[in-house]
Amino acid sequence: MVNIKKIIKAHYSPSNTTKKVVNIIADNFEGPTEEYNILNIKKDTEIRTFEEDELLIIGVPIFAGRMPQYARSIIENFKGNDTPAIAIANYGNANIGDCLLELVDLLKENGFKILAASTPVSQHSLFTKVAAGRPDAEDTEKLNDFAAKCIEKLANDEFNDIEVPGNRPYVELKDMPWVPICDETLCTFCYDCVSICPNDAISDDDPVETDASKCDACTACVAICQDNARSFNTPAFEEKEKEFSANFAQRKEPEFYL
Repeated sequence: MVNIKKIIKAHYSPSNTTKKVVNIIADNFEGPTEEYNILNIKKDTEIRTFEEDELLIIGVPIFAGRMPQYARSIIENFKGNDTPAIAIANYGNANIGDCLLELVDLLKENGFKILAASTPVSQHSLFTKVAAGRPDAEDTEKLNDFAAKCIEKLANDEFNDIEVPGNRPYVELKDMPWVPICDETLCTFCYDCVSICPNDAISDDDPVETDASKCDACTACVAICQDNARSFNTPAFEEKEKEFSANFAQRKEPEFYL
């Protein structure tokens, strides 16, 4: 039996849904918690080594079939010492791609033992009409059931070789064609968007402008803007949203790998 003394919650969650999924799962476990908001961690930050009596529950969103590369650059600094881990690749009801495999591979390389993994479904961060409101009550019930099975596996010290979807080499990284625009008539120049952008794509000299060469359309700036000044609402984006919403309207269910 593995005696877990601390739950480590880690998430890269620009639109807050991945954080919600990680919290739903983590709330099923007893004991003290420690949280890492990867969105707020700067590159090259030294992160301590996690021990075998700790449990890492880590979640990232899927960006075009891959891990967000900023998140990857931070998670590369997470080191385990035979530390149990639950790997979460959260997606917006479209395609899983190779993200979960990429996350699992990285964790294994860094000294973690994979207890379980999942691809939950949440509201799409760009095209928000897709999977709107998810994770919902049905998702939460399934995530709680998944957590219960993880607890049982820990109690039995059961670490099997889990197969997750994906291919190697991973799908090629893609540049995002969409960059948030700012409505200057709504912007109050609070600079929240500047502070939260992980890629420093928004200048504190002029937060109305976004550097397209740095932006990966993570949506953190859109989610944090209390004045609804930032959005992707261009005619081209709205046409793509109609197409995307039609293609991925059918509900997909979370998958669990134990």
